[in-house]
Amino acid sequence: MLHFPYDVIEIGRCKMKRSIFLPVIVLALAVVLPPPDTAAQKSQSAEVLLGAALHQEEVEGNLEAAIETYKKLLADYPDNRPVAARALFQTGQCYEKLGKGEARRAYERLVRDYADQSEQVKLARSRLAALMAPGPVTMTARKLENPPDDAPMGAVSPDGRHISYGGGRTGDLVVRDLKTGQDRQITDEGTDDKEGVKVSQRAGISTWSPDSKQIAYGWYVSELQTKRAELRIVGLDGGKPRVLTHFDGVRELGRCVWSPDGKSILVSGYDDNYWRARLLLVSVTDGSNRTLTEFTAPFFPLFFAFSPDGRTFAYDRLPDDTSPERDIYLMSIDSGQAVQLARHPADDYLLGWSGDGQWIVFASDRTGALGLWAIGMSGIKAQGEPRLVKPAIERILPLALTREGALYYGVVRATEDVFVAGLDPATGKITGPPRKAIEAFEGGNFSPSYSPDGKCLAYVSRRGNSPYPTNRGNALCVRSLDTGQERVFYREIWRLGLRFINGPEWSPDGRSIVFDGQGGSSGTRFYRIDLETSKITPVMQAGPDERIQGGACGPDGKYFFSRANTKAGFSQIMVRNLESGDERELYRFPMLERGNQIALSPDGRWLSFINFGWGGVRSLRIMPSGGGEAREIWSFGETETGTPPIYHRWSPDGRHIYFGGGDQQDRPNWKLWRVPVEGGKPERTGLQRQWGLWDLTVRPDGLQIAFAGRGGASSDSELWVLENFLPPAESSK
Repeated sequence: MLHFPYDVIEIGRCKMKRSIFLPVIVLALAVVLPPPDTAAQKSQSAEVLLGAALHQEEVEGNLEAAIETYKKLLADYPDNRPVAARALFQTGQCYEKLGKGEARRAYERLVRDYADQSEQVKLARSRLAALMAPGPVTMTARKLENPPDDAPMGAVSPDGRHISYGGGRTGDLVVRDLKTGQDRQITDEGTDDKEGVKVSQRAGISTWSPDSKQIAYGWYVSELQTKRAELRIVGLDGGKPRVLTHFDGVRELGRCVWSPDGKSILVSGYDDNYWRARLLLVSVTDGSNRTLTEFTAPFFPLFFAFSPDGRTFAYDRLPDDTSPERDIYLMSIDSGQAVQLARHPADDYLLGWSGDGQWIVFASDRTGALGLWAIGMSGIKAQGEPRLVKPAIERILPLALTREGALYYGVVRATEDVFVAGLDPATGKITGPPRKAIEAFEGGNFSPSYSPDGKCLAYVSRRGNSPYPTNRGNALCVRSLDTGQERVFYREIWRLGLRFINGPEWSPDGRSIVFDGQGGSSGTRFYRIDLETSKITPVMQAGPDERIQGGACGPDGKYFFSRANTKAGFSQIMVRNLESGDERELYRFPMLERGNQIALSPDGRWLSFINFGWGGVRSLRIMPSGGGEAREIWSFGETETGTPPIYHRWSPDGRHIYFGGGDQQDRPNWKLWRVPVEGGKPERTGLQRQWGLWDLTVRPDGLQIAFAGRGGASSDSELWVLENFLPPAESSK
């Protein structure tokens, strides 16, 4: 034991002594105290690393990253046996969730090298017994090689052998054998391939009987201004379909599911304005039906599924109007009473109810990324907490959860993105290949629009986890081109009741943006967002017999747009004062013509528009923004551009108009052209790409053009089956 002189202990009494002896104390402590890298500190570091790995696995759902962290822990702290044993077990758990065989090796190493860690060894032995049990136990996801193009909107038979879908060349009901890839047309009344028919007929949604021998399907009959939705039944072998029932006041059927006992079919139907939806139970015997419940937009259920006893069904919907996140509900067939299964602030949507009744399967983003989850069921009571079954899934459309526990699902990937390309304003030639402008939410971005000062790019984006096709956006984004920072208006737009939005147009002063949106019973409405206050104000609404397409913002609060009156049989180009609401007609089209996609010249003196004429021939025209005669710049019936364009923009100097169009000889190839305003033939700019070139916008300095287009094929849909993914039955108890 060290002994310090008295005057050192009393250094508080003398500043001089403290200054003399303090280095002595420091030196003595340095000699006596152990080095900082102690066993206790190592143990603490191992615990911290274990916590980080558990967070990656259980909270973030990033299993690959968690495995790497567990491996680092094992490499750095092999002597911390309790922590290392836990890391090995969790590594095995991650591999199991990923469906990889490395899980067994992790458990075997734990049993072999850490036998003293009895609790973890017991768990590892249990998992090894399960993995070595007879029969397939490893979760597998298989991409089916013979799906139809419309697979994500079809229905897979309970035995997993066939898929039914409406469409094809004629619009009839078609069944494809998933093993051979062969199609068989089941009905023969479709008219999609016939010209001049007075009554249009086509197939829609479908569902299979429990024995996989019959198909119930939606059938649409349109005549003049009337449209009738029917539910029909036909045998797998064909024959004459039986019209089960037709639905009064229903415009579209959304989904149908056959009950497990084969006696009834649950159908969702939407009214003319897609504002109200009904869930109806239809008798297979006589077609009688009753409404179980009704929903108003945006509370429509995406999917629903019967319980195995057929007395209850599960469905998803919004719990209230405060957020766009869905929850899972159960409803009694007899009483119509509904209960919430498991409320959670995440976005959940239903995928199915297992045939043994022990699991409800759903998709959820409760760990941040969308994953596949299962919650144990005992009758209609949830058992325990939901379990993450498969992390990091895509937006999937459930097509069937078979008796054997295989989940068939479709994937419809978003394929539309915003691209930018360099431009020579003098020659109009492209100076470099286009590149993708927005990296976040790839595949779901479109409708770009440069701000008047060229410093920002507004665009529309698809946000949320809705699995349906992705050509509609529900968020307005404003991106700074200097910093890359964005302002995203998603929940604000959702609270307006809008299902999708389009066409952002900047005011000349750059302080506001006008966009159009649709949703509910109100039809198309136009809104203005003040970028300083973020306040969104409705400024215009289409009437019951009107179709309105937005155009351009002018000075002094003017907004130019086109309006078609379907009842009166004419269309107009209008200008509206957004402050006062006053409107004035600038141009009127004959009954068989209309204008589309209005653009304003940089000096505000001219309007351009695409004219739709008799027989579908289109031409590009300009007219004074104050009204007057329209002058044709170019007729697209006379050019090799082939596919007549809709989207066009003025060059910043006002001397040319850019437009994109498909090639007459090579339809998938779209080219960017420019045509002189004073007249002359269109010139190629050198930009050519496949699968679209639309929503054009030119940066005010003329050095860059942005547009929307598909990043790949025009249709990117797949059919998959996930097998052996349900947890063991005893896990639900």
